[in-house]
Amino acid sequence: MMNIGKNVWGETIQRIYPDLFIFDDQATWNSGQFVRPSVFVETDLVSEKTHTPQSIRIIEDVGLVFHYDFERISQEDKGEPIPFDLSPFFLYLRQNRYCIASQRFKMMLVVEPPRTREKNDQMEITFRYSYLLHVPKRTVTDDGREIMKINDFYVEANGQEVKA
Repeated sequence: MMNIGKNVWGETIQRIYPDLFIFDDQATWNSGQFVRPSVFVETDLVSEKTHTPQSIRIIEDVGLVFHYDFERISQEDKGEPIPFDLSPFFLYLRQNRYCIASQRFKMMLVVEPPRTREKNDQMEITFRYSYLLHVPKRTVTDDGREIMKINDFYVEANGQEVKA
């Protein structure tokens, strides 16, 4: 289930920044062996509650770490980090009223306002979001018998049973 959130965030970032490298591998991120500029996406499940008999509300936290590129003075010298313009990302969130609709995955995320933390060579954006996940209705019991669907309803009116 947590891959749904990562996939939707990847699609959203790709829509806003088409040339930005996106990755979600924790080992690659910890080793620092990734292309810059890039964004690291990490999601964490907060809660999972039954919303209706056929849907579950998933609440997750996401961390987006935008890594800046460096000025290249020479091969061995990294140089100063070049800050990344994140205003298109925040503008996209505000224009969509903090509701991210995925066209590819047919999912809508409801996003809370983000929190940012800037470091020397990166910008961390964290926020909480939720979405509904469809749960298919069971049509077969554990022993293999098909569950009968009720198609006819009867009510009592004036002492008689009438089909509703």
